[in-house]
Amino acid sequence: MSVPRPYLALLLAAVTAVTGCNSGPSTSAGLATPASPTAASPGTASPAQPSDQDRIWLREIHQGNMAEIQAGDLAQHKSTSEAVQRLGTMLVEDHTKLDQEVVKTAEQLGVSLPKNTSGEQKKVIAGLRDASRADFNQEFLIAMRKAHEKAITATQTEIQSGTSPQVKQLAEKALPALEMHLDEIGKIPGGEAPAPDSGAPAPENS
Repeated sequence: MSVPRPYLALLLAAVTAVTGCNSGPSTSAGLATPASPTAASPGTASPAQPSDQDRIWLREIHQGNMAEIQAGDLAQHKSTSEAVQRLGTMLVEDHTKLDQEVVKTAEQLGVSLPKNTSGEQKKVIAGLRDASRADFNQEFLIAMRKAHEKAITATQTEIQSGTSPQVKQLAEKALPALEMHLDEIGKIPGGEAPAPDSGAPAPENS
């Protein structure tokens, strides 16, 4: 039985219309796909803003670096002890490298850093500069022990309480170097840690 031409034409038109409707969602999905990365990009556009803790650590460690570079330079030129001179060289080299990373990280995060050491650090450096050669080693070792103990405590606080991944990662990298410096200070006569005060009363004579 033959199909009339008008009916055949209508049938072909209906099939074409159905095919067009089925392909619509596929085309739409293909155009929508590139939009997905764009929607996700704001999450990776910029680093998280540093917290007050992150800013405090960057500023304090920067000032500490500057002070210990100055102290180390004095030790290289003023001390008569080879061990103290070597320690001074180590401090200058290590704290220069660390400070370069501190400055770079601060710039990336928009954190302004002090241009000078603190008032207390200025006093310590002035005291070392004015110390006699006979007194220099002892004063230098005591000052560097205190400075590194303070820096280690501040760095441990940043690792535990900081929020910026960049700053915390830098603190985690700095901590072993600071601890190594403190260990080296303790190996030099005069740089040992003070004996702990037990607080126990002295035994009475019977």
